[in-house]
Amino acid sequence: MVENTGKTLPKKVIYETDICSDVDDVGALAVLHALADGGEVEILVVSFNEVHPSGANAIRAINTWYNRGEIPVGIYKGDLTDPDPSRYLDKVANFPHNPPSVEVPSSLELYQQVLREQPDNSVTIISVGFLNNLYDLLKTDPDLISQKVTELVVMALLIDDPFNTRQHNLVDKSAYVIHNWPTLLVISQHGETVHTGLRLAEAPFENPVREAYCQYFGGSYGERSSWDQLAVLYGVRGLGDYFAEITEGSGRLLNGYEWEMQPGFRSYLDPLLSDSELADIIEDLMVKPPRR
Repeated sequence: MVENTGKTLPKKVIYETDICSDVDDVGALAVLHALADGGEVEILVVSFNEVHPSGANAIRAINTWYNRGEIPVGIYKGDLTDPDPSRYLDKVANFPHNPPSVEVPSSLELYQQVLREQPDNSVTIISVGFLNNLYDLLKTDPDLISQKVTELVVMALLIDDPFNTRQHNLVDKSAYVIHNWPTLLVISQHGETVHTGLRLAEAPFENPVREAYCQYFGGSYGERSSWDQLAVLYGVRGLGDYFAEITEGSGRLLNGYEWEMQPGFRSYLDPLLSDSELADIIEDLMVKPPRR
């Protein structure tokens, strides 16, 4: 656990997302921007680990809504087995944003460029999607990770995760990342029973986060699980009064790979607050208007 204190604000974060099939990635990006508006975090990069053609522009549209259209966006440029469809990316990508003046860089290229510019031991990576981009970085430049990254937060179930670590036949690459990542790696798995999003119905029509949730629910509004938002909340604010860090026990992927918890190196989170308390905290951030 790397605690966020007044002496370390704002926290430098790279957001690694599969923003595509589920919509909690969008909610988590909204939370991240709200925390940035409060001076708690500096968003260095948003990295996209799916291959949907509207992904990068949808991310830019959300960033632009929050007056951070200049945040660099990187994309995965490899092949994925059975890419995920999206109910909302095409619509969100039509919201205002500045198109890139050059070709969108690969996430690997952007990671290397941005990490080299940061102070040592200063960057937190919050991964709420697949680990393919982080696998590429780890295979290419592990020393850069050791030098610049202080913590990797991974949203995944601790035991037999069915999606983020196995989708697109990526389970072996996920195992490689978990086994070889050189800094603290924290699993954030809670969120299925923390429901948020309904209050976005009251947000302005111009808000692309509102549109994403509307499209996800087929033209209406509903409540969705908040796995990714909780990972962001921990990644920025640390344990606080929200979480306990568990440093005993083990995790397991669906290919059979197992790893042991180790203080200061591998751990996972348990919530300290009720689901309704966490939902209120998250949704307050999700619907917070951009700072103008």
